[in-house]
Amino acid sequence: MKISTYIMMLLVISGIFFTFALMTQEAKTYYPEAGIDDSDWADKYDFGTSINRTVSPLQKAFEKLGDEEAGWWTKLTAGITAVPLAIIQIPVVLFQTFVMGGLLITGVFTSLGIPAYLLGIVLIMVLVWGIFKLVEIYQRWQV
Repeated sequence: MKISTYIMMLLVISGIFFTFALMTQEAKTYYPEAGIDDSDWADKYDFGTSINRTVSPLQKAFEKLGDEEAGWWTKLTAGITAVPLAIIQIPVVLFQTFVMGGLLITGVFTSLGIPAYLLGIVLIMVLVWGIFKLVEIYQRWQV
């Protein structure tokens, strides 16, 4: 599986969750007598700030590197800091996606009332799958 397939799958799953959240929000607005209770998962799965906090220093370093107005010394120091920062931050972001995915799976399964042992099995399956895919990506880069 290519990394682009993994990213597309993650985006599709996120889109499904986003659509479901919008549907419940709209149903709560138009049908208040239905008694829809989304307090268990409302505002719990917004990982955007966490991802932005992790990637923001990397983005700033690469923006300095591509700035045409900056001098050669600024570009040199930005390049010296950006490359090691990217080498450190990219694996951190990849592992954070597994943690966030595990939190999403845990939240969905507990709200549906699925037993804890099934939840554990699914989380272990996702973790093993993710580790194998990361090893597969790493081995492809060794050409």
